[in-house]
Amino acid sequence: MANTGKGKVCVTGASGFIASWFVKRLLESGYHVLGTVRDPGNHKKVGHLWNLEGAKERLELVRADLLEDGSFDDVVMACEGVFHTATPILTNSNSKAC
Repeated sequence: MANTGKGKVCVTGASGFIASWFVKRLLESGYHVLGTVRDPGNHKKVGHLWNLEGAKERLELVRADLLEDGSFDDVVMACEGVFHTATPILTNSNSKAC
């Protein structure tokens, strides 16, 4: 991977709406982005990220889950900065909204 002169940053919850914009702008600015998602292989959820300019060269998606203790430790330690936009998705099966 070519050195772009910019650092590596982490965006948690990278497939979310706001996080996707962070990823887009960071890639456009030449950063290497380490994005956390629940399932990096789910093209329906992460495909839009791979279509961003610079993604093939500077985007890495890794599995992390807020509900798993220590899930983000290695990812965050590898980065110079973190944009924390992930949120746990909790559902109540008794709720009529679900």
